[in-house]
Amino acid sequence: MSKNKLQIIDDLVLGKDICVLGTSDGRNPHVSLMAFLVDHAAMKFYFLSRKNSHKSQNIKKCPHVSILIDTREEHLPDNRDKAMALTIQGVYAPINKPQTIKAITKHFLAKYPDMEEFAAHPDTELIRIKAKSGQLVCGLEDEFSTKFKNS
Repeated sequence: MSKNKLQIIDDLVLGKDICVLGTSDGRNPHVSLMAFLVDHAAMKFYFLSRKNSHKSQNIKKCPHVSILIDTREEHLPDNRDKAMALTIQGVYAPINKPQTIKAITKHFLAKYPDMEEFAAHPDTELIRIKAKSGQLVCGLEDEFSTKFKNS
């Protein structure tokens, strides 16, 4: 059973390209719809954001985040019992090497070429989140939780 759930998690992480990133400034939550790139083996998620955005400022104050990846587009509203939602708990992990930022941004833009102008802006930064754990909910009540090994 859990092997099947782990496969569903892998399929969601690898098969989707949009997620909801949840951050907080310590008092107020903030969510953002985000394109993402994932290093699946290491369970690291990458996002591009403006340095002065709420999410970027929040992450630097409170590095713990949530990432939601789901199947609402495929299953709602008619098949609510088949909808799946993966909530990932993660932590901000700054990237200090400019060459690493450049290489990952290149991969990001290979997946999202329409974001090239956004990425080239001097106020844009690459955010890395290391996934720590995940909770998969299938349908209305079927829950499965796991810790990620490589994080």
